[in-house]
Amino acid sequence: MIKFGLVGYGAIGEVRAQALKGTPEAKLSLIIDPVQERRKQAKAAHSIRVSSALQDLLDDDAIDAVIVSTPPNLHRVHCEAALMAGKHVLCEKPLAPTPQDCRSIVETALKCGRVLATGFNYRFYPGIVLARQWIEQGRIGQVTHVKSVAGHPGGPEFTHQWVHDPRIVGGGALMDNGIHLADLTLLFLGPVETSCGFTSHQTWQFQGTEDNGFVLMQTSDGRIGSLHATWTAWKGYHWQVEIHGTRGSIQVSYPPMMAALYDRPLGAAKRGKRHLELFPVFQVFERLRSYRWTVVQSFIAEQTDFISRLKSERGSGATGLDGLRAVELAMSAYAHEHAPVEKFTAQTHVPILN
Repeated sequence: MIKFGLVGYGAIGEVRAQALKGTPEAKLSLIIDPVQERRKQAKAAHSIRVSSALQDLLDDDAIDAVIVSTPPNLHRVHCEAALMAGKHVLCEKPLAPTPQDCRSIVETALKCGRVLATGFNYRFYPGIVLARQWIEQGRIGQVTHVKSVAGHPGGPEFTHQWVHDPRIVGGGALMDNGIHLADLTLLFLGPVETSCGFTSHQTWQFQGTEDNGFVLMQTSDGRIGSLHATWTAWKGYHWQVEIHGTRGSIQVSYPPMMAALYDRPLGAAKRGKRHLELFPVFQVFERLRSYRWTVVQSFIAEQTDFISRLKSERGSGATGLDGLRAVELAMSAYAHEHAPVEKFTAQTHVPILN
């Protein structure tokens, strides 16, 4: 049994705590939050120890791992404190507001020999899981390019004022919903050698945060990816990833959960045969229990994967290095010019990078 501490019981922390109840081999032992009302809510919901002091978690030798679900500008101090106290860490996205802070967290995990994961739960949405299986089976041949887009209409979708505060998040749409896209694009495309991008600020006009961000990237062997993150998606929240290969393509989108494969056997007709998966269970339960049901399921899968990595098993979740790479990619758009993605040069370490 892995005993967890949770730092932050806001909107995401509350869902994390709920997901830990359904995660095999996981036990939530302590919740840390500075707000008294949230501590009362946590105590009532989970009947466990709560505290306002991070040190109480750091001093508890019975706690094996920590989930950090505080605002991004606090991630570095919370992650590094937990790592140096001998805890493994799963940190919500983005790993930190700047590549420098991300790199410091990753290097601290390496030095401490602890497992570090970044909370990119979209990897565990069934459409993405199926897409990875199709690619491993060679259904679309070699991946040639990846195209992704995600957005929401802003307004009520800004669940916290700090979501559009660059001092806290590090940017706008690219560091919000776009950071998930950065991870998924890199997941399917592979390591990127060069990237560039542009941003626009014409709608919401929050100082220092973009409404729309665009990134174009290329790998060392010439494969290309494109990413668009937006806060002006007037149809409502939606994301989509297209993976194109030498023999076919895959499209994954949500909501509703959908994955489509178009594969073309060599010598066959020009148009590929379509294989469509709609995942009706997710549609039914979202109608009954809201979208949070899907989020909880993805968190359970992500936390189960994290626990597997603590046992030195190979996982499919995002590492700390993946979290760094996603932030580097998003930040390349702010340069408004071609700029090589900075290469991570620290020595690799299996518990972090597996």
